[in-house]
Amino acid sequence: MKLSEVKLALHLWNRGHWKDYIFSQGMLFTASLLLVFFISIGLGVQNLLDRFLSSDLPAEQVRVTPSGMQVGFFQTETGGMEITEEIKSELANSPLVERIDPQIYAHVPALLRGQLGGQPYYTDITLEGVTGEFLGDSLLQDINWSYTLDDSSSRFLPIILSENLLLLYNAGFAESNNLLGLTPDGVLGTECIVTLGRSSIADLDNPPVTVRARIEATSRNMNLFAIGVPFEFVDEINSLFLPDDTRRFSALVITAKRAEDVPEIVRIVEETGLRAETRRGIAQKAEILVGAVTAALSALAAAILLSALSSAIHTLVADLKNRRFALGVLMALGTPHDRLAMIFAFQILFMSFISMVLGAVLGCLLAWGASSALLSLSPVLRAAVDSLAVFPAGWLAAGIGVMLATSTGTAYVFFGRILKTPVTRLLRP
Repeated sequence: MKLSEVKLALHLWNRGHWKDYIFSQGMLFTASLLLVFFISIGLGVQNLLDRFLSSDLPAEQVRVTPSGMQVGFFQTETGGMEITEEIKSELANSPLVERIDPQIYAHVPALLRGQLGGQPYYTDITLEGVTGEFLGDSLLQDINWSYTLDDSSSRFLPIILSENLLLLYNAGFAESNNLLGLTPDGVLGTECIVTLGRSSIADLDNPPVTVRARIEATSRNMNLFAIGVPFEFVDEINSLFLPDDTRRFSALVITAKRAEDVPEIVRIVEETGLRAETRRGIAQKAEILVGAVTAALSALAAAILLSALSSAIHTLVADLKNRRFALGVLMALGTPHDRLAMIFAFQILFMSFISMVLGAVLGCLLAWGASSALLSLSPVLRAAVDSLAVFPAGWLAAGIGVMLATSTGTAYVFFGRILKTPVTRLLRP
């Protein structure tokens, strides 16, 4: 049988029957679209979490905070187990501990005033005293982090601004007040006036203390919750306004010698009645949750994909069984069994390839569009990452290749079994 005759026979065979494959190919197209979309967005979100895990949340750190007391709907850090100098020394003597960086809040009201975009502004603030070791040498490379009230006449109070506060400003305050958002580089060098002992809602009996301040750097450290200033300055302010109070740390950031020692340090801290939390553990739980959701949605799309491929094969097999007589004529004309099986398997390969590639391309476009939309709506995300969509082209191509090879091989086996039917049975009315 000549090749031209085979082409003519196939043309006559498939004429008018393509509509039978529209449903199965539509499923295949939709499943490919959803699978690529979920994988792309899921990998992008995981990359966002990996950024925090790798740079902002060291695996060796444990944050220790007071247990406090809760009465009804009210919570206070005092009254429960507090972090004293004795507890800090006891934890520092542990052979598992590499370093302890204490943090201390200013226990007096504070007010910040300055200029932002040419407009005067003021806001109540909370000062958090931190050590230079906590911030790191790379951040304080050109910053003198020692400061006391004696320096207020000749120097600015150095401020390290948490980028978490900057993100909240951009996402909430700036947008709701029709102000422009600020980048970390945009706030560097901003000068302001800090008044301690007075705020918009409280005044102390002591005369307020006013110092000039300047934002020297920003930090992504997730253990910095307020406006960071030198530890000795906050300690001095607390002693000045509250001379009868003993020093109480707001938190201790413990750095273990090995990441494997963190669980034991957490156990030791909790035995003292204090709270211990690992920010890395919280983020890892979030990463696991995102991964599980992505895997579940991808598995659902993959199941639809397999169902669509099975439907396409089943549709063609059903057509072959319904046209047994025409199939018998082709075989009676001398068409080899293997050639017929290969031709019908190629039909599955061709249709599936077009549907899967088009679905994957549209899935990438939708993921890119969703990422762009989310970043345009959320300054927080826009400041953190460039894109929420990841396109692993190599893995996607490999996945499409495996699915096509599997479906084509399966179709070839099914068609081969049908074509082993004796010609006399196929031609029987």
